[in-house]
Amino acid sequence: MNPDKLIDCINESCKNSVNPAFNLKPYRIFYNSRHYIIEGTSYAVNRFDIPQESVKVLNWFNDFWLFFEIRFIAEYKKNKRKNITDIIIRISLSVFQGKDNDNEKHQLFRAEWDDNNDSDEKHAQPHWHITSSQAIENIFYNYADTFDKDDFLQLLEDEKNKVLDVKKIHFAMNGDWNNNKHVHKIENEQQIVKWLQGLLSHLRTELEALIK
Repeated sequence: MNPDKLIDCINESCKNSVNPAFNLKPYRIFYNSRHYIIEGTSYAVNRFDIPQESVKVLNWFNDFWLFFEIRFIAEYKKNKRKNITDIIIRISLSVFQGKDNDNEKHQLFRAEWDDNNDSDEKHAQPHWHITSSQAIENIFYNYADTFDKDDFLQLLEDEKNKVLDVKKIHFAMNGDWNNNKHVHKIENEQQIVKWLQGLLSHLRTELEALIK
């Protein structure tokens, strides 16, 4: 996989379908890794990663914003004859909702495709992460006017009121279960471009239907 070719293919494709300003740019380049992120115009907080960080996001449509990043990590291995370099590819796209000048945009969900060159990989690839906290928000709105601050905090700390944190679960997007596998390997640049185009088309259709 040629990293430069993949970045060029993604940029060319998404300028037409997402936003003419779509551009993945180098973020951190080291001898064994290359990290690209989207060139955004507004800020949001990526609450999925620890520690949380402020990232720049690009407007997609209405009040929905995208954060996109891709990492290439060289993994060096030796066999009996020669050194082998495997390229680990990690792709992540998050969808946020909020106003342009609002840094506290809601991170709704995150789509990822990690190709770790691991034949024993158990986590589905590609996959979804659900990052919105609607359950917690509903608890807050339902009880905020009923309890004082101390009572409300105690309510949230009560074990019986704990809501399962599902954001770390890899919800399979396209499991290769017909072949008894959870993982689809990344084979070429066009495979990623087609996946990304289908992903964004699907999400936009669903979001537009939801806000009507």
